Amino acid sequence: MNKTPEDVAKELAGIYEKTFGGKKRGRYKISRGSLCRLSLRKRLEDSTIDKITDAAYDIGYIIVNLGEYFAVVEESVMLNYRPVPKSVLSDFIQNNEQNCMPDENDDED
Repeated sequence: MNKTPEDVAKELAGIYEKTFGGKKRGRYKISRGSLCRLSLRKRLEDSTIDKITDAAYDIGYIIVNLGEYFAVVEESVMLNYRPVPKSVLSDFIQNNEQNCMPDENDDED
């Protein structure tokens, strides 16, 4: 019987806490095949991956689809990434301001 997306997400979170790869805990990648076996499925549909991703997000983890692998990282780690200030973006964006609405989350210099 297939595991629920919530059960798979909890197991992915459990793997995050395990010691391997020279770290006591932390981000990792898991192959598509391993995720399929973990979920007790014969095949991983995109809709199932989306449900697992949503369930993981609900418990504080982000799953990034890398094609043949999935990266698993705590949401708090990603939220602490440095934001790109407008002064840096302006070096790469030229006269494109009219194409996008200003984002309330745009970072100041």
